[in-house]
Amino acid sequence: MSVFFLYPIYLFGLMAASLPILIHLLNRRKLKRVRFPAVRFVLLSQKRISRSYRLRHWLLLALRTLAVILLALLLANPIFQTGAGLFAGGGPVSLVVLLDNSLSMTWSGDGDGFKKAKEVARLLISSLNDSDRAALIPTNISGKESFRLKGEKEVLLKELDGIEIADGTTNLSAALGKAYELLNEPAGQKEIRLITDLGLTGWDQFSISSLKQYDPSIPFKTIHIGRKQPPLNGTVREVRLGGQGVGVNLPLNLEAVVTNFGDQEIKDLLVQLSIDGQAKEQKLTSIPPRGETSISFQTRLTQPGAHVGQVTLKKDGLAGNPAAHFALDAQDKLKVLVVDGDPQTSLVQSETFFLTRALNPASEQNSSLYLPTVIVPDGLNAAPLDAYQVVVLCNVASIPDAVIAKIQNFLRQGGGLLIFSGDRLQMDNYNLKLAQSSPPILPAQLRDKTAGPEASGDKIAKLDLTHPALQGFSDAILQDSIKSARVWGYSRTSAPGKAALISLANGDPLLLEQRVGNGRVLFMTTSADRDWSDLPVKTAYLPLIQSLTNYLAGGKRGMLDSGIPVGSAKDFSLPPSAVGKNLRITKPNKQESEVPVIAEKARASASFQENDRAGIYRLALPAGTDKESGVPQLYAVNSPFLESRLAEISASELQAKLKPIRVEVIPVESLQQGGKRMDLALPLLALLIVTLLSEGWVAQRI
Repeated sequence: MSVFFLYPIYLFGLMAASLPILIHLLNRRKLKRVRFPAVRFVLLSQKRISRSYRLRHWLLLALRTLAVILLALLLANPIFQTGAGLFAGGGPVSLVVLLDNSLSMTWSGDGDGFKKAKEVARLLISSLNDSDRAALIPTNISGKESFRLKGEKEVLLKELDGIEIADGTTNLSAALGKAYELLNEPAGQKEIRLITDLGLTGWDQFSISSLKQYDPSIPFKTIHIGRKQPPLNGTVREVRLGGQGVGVNLPLNLEAVVTNFGDQEIKDLLVQLSIDGQAKEQKLTSIPPRGETSISFQTRLTQPGAHVGQVTLKKDGLAGNPAAHFALDAQDKLKVLVVDGDPQTSLVQSETFFLTRALNPASEQNSSLYLPTVIVPDGLNAAPLDAYQVVVLCNVASIPDAVIAKIQNFLRQGGGLLIFSGDRLQMDNYNLKLAQSSPPILPAQLRDKTAGPEASGDKIAKLDLTHPALQGFSDAILQDSIKSARVWGYSRTSAPGKAALISLANGDPLLLEQRVGNGRVLFMTTSADRDWSDLPVKTAYLPLIQSLTNYLAGGKRGMLDSGIPVGSAKDFSLPPSAVGKNLRITKPNKQESEVPVIAEKARASASFQENDRAGIYRLALPAGTDKESGVPQLYAVNSPFLESRLAEISASELQAKLKPIRVEVIPVESLQQGGKRMDLALPLLALLIVTLLSEGWVAQRI
């Protein structure tokens, strides 16, 4: 229950209650005392009479003060209200109903919380009088929507029917901001009603400072959709990839992490993996209270390209998001032509031994994403370069004239070339045919070679972690591994103005890059084997070779996209040719949107903000954009992980969040029990009349 005033401006009239007291103090007589013994007995009698006289004066003062107070309250027109509903009496109302349509409302109210919330909103709207106005605002909004107060109940009820449960978290800052914006207009009575399950996740993200305006005098009542008993509460936290990548006909290892938010153990939970709509594998598991469990799946993909996946939880009575979406980009074998410039009779002593093992550790055709083919330099003339994505030259002495044109054509078509130096490499031949060619293929002119004892080798000091080929080395362990390597032999280069991707401690470059047409060239100034460095025996060598190969092949391949949360932005990096065009995105509900592609440094970029539904989003690249540009065809969007957590904010925490706004939490049952609203103007008028009559009678007696 509560008391509010229709015209609170008249409450300033309460200050007039001090006037009778002020007049009384100003009219007090100041007597001059003269002692006269003959009237001593008369004075004693007067004292007894004056006590009664003084009491009547105080009573008269109290009655006059009370009359002024009652008059001010009468003009302010107080209303006494019980229950949560709106009922007749009390003048016109401007009401804003905030309806929580966040995902957690799906499981509140013992499984039908959103249905109950709509029933409450319908009851509030139906209780409006003809002179009342109301607005209905769902809490899952961006803040850009427009709302207005309406007096037509039919329109409001139609809007209510159109509100659906959202896949994301409540945006309380935007919803409350809209409510106070609407109630900024003059009105007899203003009220805000929030119908919610008091989910902790939404309130965790709220701060009173995020509101541009608010009015603590407006009654704020929260109608709580509660639960009788806490249900089993769990969800999929994430889906992650086990292994080195996603390839056709290779073992695909996926791991689903399932979380239990509740205090009860979740027993016999069925976890199912589906890919492209087909069930692949399912397992039973149990999750301890307030704990997590990892479930591993293994399957195979038979087709290259994009695939959609889903991990689903199945158990009766389980509250929480039961599905997690993800996308897979399965690559066919990435074919790499490796040219061994120093072949040996012993495989271990070969120039390309460590490199081929980094690409295919098990040396089996169906055990790696990479399919390296090793040839000797004499085979370059006959090798069909177009059949490969990447060509690697390892300590090749010289490049035949007939091969130069093949390499240039290979690069123009988007191929990748990785060159390792070595003791056999003829610097004059490389400078003439690769560095001085048009366009130049080698990233720098070769000056001389340095090769000292292993103990005097330099360490790697600097990596450009912003480069796509080296972004994976932001991991501290990999950085420590690569920086612990020693390089005692390498080719010195001259590349004015060109920054090295990897540098030695003495400042000399170890890895340089050159763009040729649509292709890329990387030059490693040291050897691919252990002749000039111990890098091949370091932990970082395998991920380094695979990362450089992926980059040269045109971007990321064989990847898992575990998804972004609903409401987050998705950023894309595209080739420069896409600038000025539009990227078309199809949402899970089949709606299409287009976002402009803008220039950003050497690439183009686009950002899509409207990821408001959980599911798989499909991309259509701008016309003329290479499909091998590294832009995914699909990406996943999932409901926020913590939105499945059914913890509630307490009344005291809620009051602290909203301070100085006073909030009253009302159980939904109170609304169903009804209530009433009483206008106190008539009782106050009667009390004022009685007070004035009493004041007149007392004044006469005095």
